[in-house]
Formats: sequence, structure tokens, C-alpha cells
Amino acid sequence: MDLTHDYRLTSLKHVEKIPVGIDAFVFRLKGRFKSRSSIIRKMLKTARKIDGQSKNFSTKNDAELKERIVHLSDLFKRPVTDSVLREAFALMQEAVVRTMGYRPYVEQIAGALCLYHGYIAEMSTGEGKTITAAMCAAIRGLSGQPCHVITANDYLAGRDAQIMKPLYDFCGITVGAVTSAMKPDERKNGYSASVTYSTAKEVLADFLRDRIAMGKMQNFSKRLLDRFSLQGGQFGKGVVQRGLCTAIVDEADNVLIDEAVTPLIISRENKNEGFNESCKIAFELSKKMREGEDFLVDGKLRAIHFLRDFEDMQEDSSMQGFSKAAFLKDLVRQALTARYLFFAGRQYVVENGKIVIVDESTGRKMPMRSWNGGLHQMIELKEGLELSGLKETEARMSFQRFFRLYRNFSGMTGTGKEALGEFWTIYGAPVLCVPNHRPCKRKISRIRTYSKKSAKRAAIVSEVLKIHKCGRPILIGTKDIDESEILAEMIAAKGLKCCIINAVRSDDEAAIIADAGQMGAITVATNMAGRGTDIKIPAQVKKLGGLHVIATECNPSSRIDRQLFGRAARQGDPGSASHYASFEDDVLRRNLPGTISAIFSRLGLFSALAVRWAQYRAGHKDYQNRLAVQRTDSWLEDSLGFSGNDVG
Repeated sequence: MDLTHDYRLTSLKHVEKIPVGIDAFVFRLKGRFKSRSSIIRKMLKTARKIDGQSKNFSTKNDAELKERIVHLSDLFKRPVTDSVLREAFALMQEAVVRTMGYRPYVEQIAGALCLYHGYIAEMSTGEGKTITAAMCAAIRGLSGQPCHVITANDYLAGRDAQIMKPLYDFCGITVGAVTSAMKPDERKNGYSASVTYSTAKEVLADFLRDRIAMGKMQNFSKRLLDRFSLQGGQFGKGVVQRGLCTAIVDEADNVLIDEAVTPLIISRENKNEGFNESCKIAFELSKKMREGEDFLVDGKLRAIHFLRDFEDMQEDSSMQGFSKAAFLKDLVRQALTARYLFFAGRQYVVENGKIVIVDESTGRKMPMRSWNGGLHQMIELKEGLELSGLKETEARMSFQRFFRLYRNFSGMTGTGKEALGEFWTIYGAPVLCVPNHRPCKRKISRIRTYSKKSAKRAAIVSEVLKIHKCGRPILIGTKDIDESEILAEMIAAKGLKCCIINAVRSDDEAAIIADAGQMGAITVATNMAGRGTDIKIPAQVKKLGGLHVIATECNPSSRIDRQLFGRAARQGDPGSASHYASFEDDVLRRNLPGTISAIFSRLGLFSALAVRWAQYRAGHKDYQNRLAVQRTDSWLEDSLGFSGNDVG
């Protein structure tokens, strides 16, 4: 009977509530202090000592090195001293040399130290975050406690686990991966490894399913009594995870911020014919309503405002069992929302007769998610598809709350300083900026703004033609599927060949992105396509000026712009970027008052300032939404805590 395993499995870290008022102000000051630049200078100093110490191990053979690692694994089962930690990192650096064929930079060691000590490490694109995470994960794995390395998608989880396997094998550490296509037995095998690579949604979904399988026996004392009972040990057979000990989040801004707007919900489908019939009635009723007379569409707030009373609909026979008028009114609002505010190619795509949600900030498909409140069914009616059943929630949890349950938590990103406050406030993780190994040679042009999208697109195509003549590769980042298709058609009309990557055309995404640095290549992709895949450029392209990146729209955060620009000029290579925006772009249209937008648009005054202001407002709204999700989670836990069910 493994009592240690049982305790890890059922024991969760206590999550402190997010401070408010004066406490929040003091807490933010503490976060700023913990993110001061003197700390990273100290980390770099320690990393240089480790680098020197590592060279002493180069004379030892593999057997001697492995024997020392085994000895260290015993030391890591109790509180670790600074000297032991430095030796462990020195051994890991030498292990990387022998298994991967190259020597980690001092900056990578400093980044791994940041991760070990619970920081969010900002490391520029191409600075070797994969090996940085692996070094820290391997050291955490020496303790025998589970370490989860969270990646942006299934492809990266499988790829990174496979790439780093020789290092883990050398150190006597097991490694596995958990992806969406795996069955429960395969998942259990993946989590049984010392280090497991997976995505945030897979790890959280498995955590919630495990809590459901445990039922009311989540308390360690109850589980222990159950083990000693005559019929004990039966309730947790469906459990796959080994506990929440360490999480290292790669692409932390994407996982912890961009994709943390909505909680993850475990639900089951309930075929409710009455509800589906009500949806059909409401959808048909919405077709009879007239915009401007019966309702208004607020594109900025993405909301429907009614101008009429619904009392005359109370006698509808299909509404029995509900507050008829209120229920029908809500369904009609969802129908109008589906018809006027949600569009194929932007918020969703249709695949195999199903609605697949598209993340607007990343352009990625989210096949396991659905909208609630009848919106999903209304979009199915709009597209002429078979109606899915009503979802009944079995468990829910926000990503914010979930990652705060880990005893050791850290992350990496290329753009951390813009979200420094949120990383600290929500996750209690300060941000440290690790310097580049080589100076960055990226040249970024001043943002160019246009009053109309058509003028902006024409200017983008003109720049593509100009740069393509020089032979330089071009990566064009768009915000949604429609824009990527339109620009690709305009470029093709000029006789140029280009590759497209979006939620509809995602086959061989990593391979296409990897080749985007070849001479004369033109790639049109949604902003986050191919994230985690290096774009390598040949020597001939370097002489021409390297990869050129074009941002075609004002994104909700300047952080997303910087992520895209980071595709060019990696690891000291040359490269450049240009940025275009239109006052018809969603972010400007929704976040600038109409009169101010008109003045900026017509006069062209302070256009860059207008873009930054719109981005600030959009980012602040998104942050408030994420904060609301976290507070709702806390409220649910407080309200339902008496039930003994900890999945809340």
C-alpha cells in the first residue's frame, strides 16, 4: 500500500484568495519587488558558477556521471541546499552535452534556475526554452514526485517528450506524454512517468475526472480508512494522475492568459427534446424580428438589446416548465447573437457536421469545447446542422484556480513583462527577464494606420511584392481565418505562391512554419500558428536581411504583436517586422469612441497612440473577464464547500 502516493493524490495546496483594496496594492508592490532586475543578475552569477563546475564533470565517464545523479536523487528527497542544487544543474548541463550534442548557454541555465525557484522566465523566441524546461523538469524529477510540463498543443507535447527523452533516460528519469487522442490506460501510463508533457486542458480535464472518480473519498483520512476496510480500494480505480506537485508551463502567456478566459467544464450530453424544440421556435421567431425596430445589435460589446416586450409569448405551449417569457426571451437573444455576431471562419468552423469553436486570439480550433445557454444549438440551426444535446455540468474549474493548486509552479514565455501584474496577482509568480545570448538585430517599422481595411490590405500586398523581389521570406500574421484567406487570394492574384495556415488549413502546420524561412517563401498564418516551432533561415537569406514579419491587424494586446514579431531575428539572426492597422479593425472599432476614432481616421493624427490606447482598453477588459472567472470559482468553492466535493 503506497500511502505517499495516496497522500499526494488527495492532498491539495490551499489556495489563498486574491487580495482586494489596500491589500491588493501592497501585494502588487511585493510582486514588483520580487521581479526586480537584481534577482536575474544573481541568477546569472550562479549560472556562471554552474557552467564552470560543469566542466569539471567532462573528464568523468558516463557510468560515474550516472552514479552521481543517483546519489543526488536521494538528496532531493529532503530539503535541498544551494551547493547540492548547483551540482545538480552542473550535472544536467553535462548530461545535455552528452545526450543532445550541444552545451546549454549560461542564459539557459539562469532560465532553468528561475523555473526551479518559481518564477515566470521571459526568454525571447529561439533562445532554447525547450532545453531550459527539460533541465528544470529533470531536476524536479529526481525527487520522484510528478512533474508536469505544460505545452501549447498536443503536437508540442509529443515532440518535446520525444526530443528530450535521451536526456531523461541518461538521468534515470522516466518521461511520458498525454494527448487528447489517448485512452484512460494510455493516460495513466503517461502520468506514471516522473516527467509528463501535456496541455493545460488535458491535465485539468483529467484532474476533474479523477475527482469525480474519487467521489466523496477525496480526503486522505477517508481514503486511508477505505484502504483498511474489507471492501476498500475500489472507489479510485478510474484515477489516472499521481497528484499536483510541479508544473512548468511553456508559452505561459498563451496557456495562463489567452486561453484562460473560460473555465474548463466536464459535462455529459442530455438529449432534451423539449429544449431543442424550444430552440427551434426561438430561432424561427428571431427571423421575424427586425433590426432597429425589435432589437439593436451592439457590435462593440457583442450584445443584443431588445426594444420590445415578450409578454405576448407566455402562452407558447413548448415553454411549459419554464418562466415562459423570460426563457423564450433568452433563447431569442441567443438566436440573434448567433445570426448577427457569430460567423463561420471567425468564431467557429464546421467540420464533419459539427460546430468547432475557434479561439479568436490564436486562430486555433478547440474541438472539445461548446457554448452554453443554447448558443451552440442556435449556431447549429444557423448552419443547418443536427442539434446536439443540452450539456449537464459534472465538474468545472478555471485554469487560474487549477494552476494555483500546484505546490511548485513556474513558466516560460517570450512576452512576460506586459503581463507581469497578472502573473503575480493571479498565480503568485513574479516575472524575470532573462537576457538574450546574442544581441537582437530585429528592426521594427513604425505602425501604419489606414481608415479602411481595403486600403490597408492593398498596402500590405504592395509591401509583400517589394520584399519578395529581394528574395527574402515573408511571414504574414492575421487575426482570423477570413483575413488570412482574403490576403492569400490577393497575393495569389499577383502571381505569387503562398502557403496558408489557419484553423481550416492546419495540416502539416509545424512543417510549413519550419520552412517559412526559406528563400522567397510567403506564408500567411493566423497569429499563433506554428508556435513553438523554430523558423530557421539559411545563410543566403541572412545576407539578404532575414525573415520579414507583417502584422496585419491591431491585436487586443501589444503582447500578441510582440509574439508575432519574435518570429523574426532569432538567436542574433537579422530580421525585420512591420505593423499595419485599420480603424475598421475589431479592436479599434470596439475600444475607441466613435468621434475620436473618426478624428484619428480622417486626420491621421497620433494614430500609433490611438492603437495603443485601444489595445490598453481591450487588454484591461480581458483581464477583468479573467479575474471574474477566478472570483466565480472562489465563490462556487465557498458556496458548495459543505458538499465535500472538491471539484467545484
